[in-house]
Amino acid sequence: MFSMGRIKKILSLIILSFLFFNNCFAIEETKVKKTKKTKKVKKERIKEIELPKVQEGKPKIPFSKLPVFSLSDCVEYAISHNPNLSVSYERIKASKAQVGESRANFAPRLTSRVNYNHNSNQGSRIINSHENSIGFNVGISQLVWDFGRTKARIDMSKFDVQSAQYDYDWDILGVIYDVKINYYKVLAALAKLDIYEQNVRIQTLNYERTKAMFDEGLKSKIDVVNAQVNLADAKIQLVEGRNSLQVSMIALKNSMFYQEDDPFVVENTENFGFLKADYRKKIENMMTIKPIANIVKKTDDGLIMLTSGIEHNDIIENFEFKPLVISKQEAVNQALELRPDLKSNRMLVQVQEQSLKAVKKQYAPEITSDLSWGYTKNESSYSSPLQLGASVGLGALNPVMTHYQIEEAKSYLDIALYNINIAKADIFFEVQNNYVNMRTLEKKIPLLNEKVRATLENFELADGRYSVGLNNYVELQDALTNYNTAQLNFVEAVFNYNSARETLLKSMGVR
Repeated sequence: MFSMGRIKKILSLIILSFLFFNNCFAIEETKVKKTKKTKKVKKERIKEIELPKVQEGKPKIPFSKLPVFSLSDCVEYAISHNPNLSVSYERIKASKAQVGESRANFAPRLTSRVNYNHNSNQGSRIINSHENSIGFNVGISQLVWDFGRTKARIDMSKFDVQSAQYDYDWDILGVIYDVKINYYKVLAALAKLDIYEQNVRIQTLNYERTKAMFDEGLKSKIDVVNAQVNLADAKIQLVEGRNSLQVSMIALKNSMFYQEDDPFVVENTENFGFLKADYRKKIENMMTIKPIANIVKKTDDGLIMLTSGIEHNDIIENFEFKPLVISKQEAVNQALELRPDLKSNRMLVQVQEQSLKAVKKQYAPEITSDLSWGYTKNESSYSSPLQLGASVGLGALNPVMTHYQIEEAKSYLDIALYNINIAKADIFFEVQNNYVNMRTLEKKIPLLNEKVRATLENFELADGRYSVGLNNYVELQDALTNYNTAQLNFVEAVFNYNSARETLLKSMGVR
């Protein structure tokens, strides 16, 4: 017979055992979190983002006073606000939870049951009897060892966590790459806008000069009309350039998931230094362009020339270029060492190896221990058994299914190994291709720089000859068109080089 005090002790023992094993898993999980240096915060429900108001016209803050975002500022903002990275991070957390699920196989299983029975015996030769009984039962079942099957599943989940972490790192590289490319697009749009603005100034002065020379009988009417047409085309280009800048800025904000109401402006980078010190003020007043008097000079005969201000606005003035110092083999070696997607594939091989090991261990038995206590009372007596035992068994084993599960696991392991070889080969040739492309564009930049200088000199000569009547308007306009085209090609080459450089760095796994 068990007293109520003993019953309480047994129940307390069962509950404490369950809490002990549960806390063991909680402590281990806490240790993992501490190694990652993360804080445990209360989980809040994901909220929908509040989009900023659409900007209409000029910003409320004067353009010259808008905040400046460097390239690194934009990258940091994107990393902290891009929801795609949050999705990838949640995959890491889900993988960590799977580790806990695998460990839980070693956690105790608590069972409890309450029952009521009514027995009735009736017949012609026996005394009719009725008996009622009521009882309950509680117990703990604990897996002691399954010869490595659960251990393999735990290791498989751990490798899956590392694979998810490398996938997260690869996603970060993609976000950084998108922000950088869009940042360079904004810089390129600003540089081209400066060229279009300069062209409007030149075409305006050229129209005024041609009209004045026509009034003096020195030029024909067709020259005036051509000058007017070219001025209209220059203004159209300027409008298109402003539109291109707005589109590029929207693309940059989109890649950043920019959620602020206030806009911002960009600044020069190491190899994209076209912006002048006063470019913000210039863009703010670009819709009301007027010729600046000090870019005009006259010859001894009083003829207007345009060349005095062109060199000052030259796109290649003070431009610096710093090539990336790295060999092709070094780039390949870094890629094979740093690429997160390749590391993720290697972790997936480990996952499949542990999966195969776990499937093979299905032939091994399980050792379990059990502790249970029950209490049953009927109308005439009661019982209170306490049972403690251990067992070894194979469980429900299907040898045929296990055989095919092993064959399936082997195939998935081979697929994972093949994927590593495919990834390494792809990286090997991808890096080489990106390297050659970057070096080719790198060699074009100095050549295009010289072309800008040559076309500028040619335009200055054509402008001087036109002023003294030695050539016609078509030759002057061809020289100006060649100069503008050379500048635009130079800006495009610098953009392509920076894009190719970032593409190479991404393929190398470098942030």
